[in-house]
Amino acid sequence: MKNFLRSIAVATLVYSTGSPLLAAVSGIEGPWSILVGGAVPSQATDGYFMPILISSLDGESPTTYSVVTKPGEKQVLLDTPRTANDRAPSHKRMELDMAPCMRYYVAGKKSAAASLRWTPEVFRVEPIGECVAEFKLDNKADSTTSPQKIENGASK
Repeated sequence: MKNFLRSIAVATLVYSTGSPLLAAVSGIEGPWSILVGGAVPSQATDGYFMPILISSLDGESPTTYSVVTKPGEKQVLLDTPRTANDRAPSHKRMELDMAPCMRYYVAGKKSAAASLRWTPEVFRVEPIGECVAEFKLDNKADSTTSPQKIENGASK
């Protein structure tokens, strides 16, 4: 129950005050990066996507769908959520090189809607405006960045 209440408090901070306060609360000095799970692309033309949970980021278990972290190489453990038929979640690992002041959206990609096999994929990367402005970084990537370029940099 304590972790659930903490999750609600952190989510409230994120949505009411923005990322800079969350980065400060997380103890991050300098530029930060964000990894977002639990989302899927609004329009997917090259496969089927499902929301996945971030179970671990560099050995730490997050309590929300968005994880604020220092930039750099990250070890990520991802899980599928439990389904209505109570199927146990499946785990996948990936490495991700997170750039400063960038937000990464990750989902599970399947070849067919009914398939149980999936691979983790970064489907969107965008700059964090407040972070870029605060640290005067020149991040050129935006939501049009090809997920394949990001995915090729990550091992699954």
